[in-house]
Amino acid sequence: MKKIKLICIMILMVSCARKVELTPENINKIFASKDFTFEFVPVNGDKKSLSFRNDYLVYKSDKPTYRREISYDEVLLINNFIQDIVNLHSEQLDIKTTSYYIIKNTAYKVVIIPDQEDFYFDALLKTLKLDKI
Repeated sequence: MKKIKLICIMILMVSCARKVELTPENINKIFASKDFTFEFVPVNGDKKSLSFRNDYLVYKSDKPTYRREISYDEVLLINNFIQDIVNLHSEQLDIKTTSYYIIKNTAYKVVIIPDQEDFYFDALLKTLKLDKI
């Protein structure tokens, strides 16, 4: 019985995404999986996320989940958006007092705290025509 509990605990520890430093190498590791989530967490806690799985985009928010195919141009747009917020990342801000982004897959997770207002994610949703869903 003790062995079973130990094995379950080890599986749980291994299955959790490990928080890693915000570096291009770590972000590229996440993107390389082609199965990752880009999440926006505003101060009020109403999370919104875009997940990418098998050439599909999945949008999750307080509204019903929406799933559709993603185009190459949209991929480029999202990559540019993520690059822009990474460039705005601030080490001085705290996730308890400001909005932030998470890029994660099953193995890794990076947190981005941009030194800007939180309207950027809404602009991305509008460009992807996901704001009216």
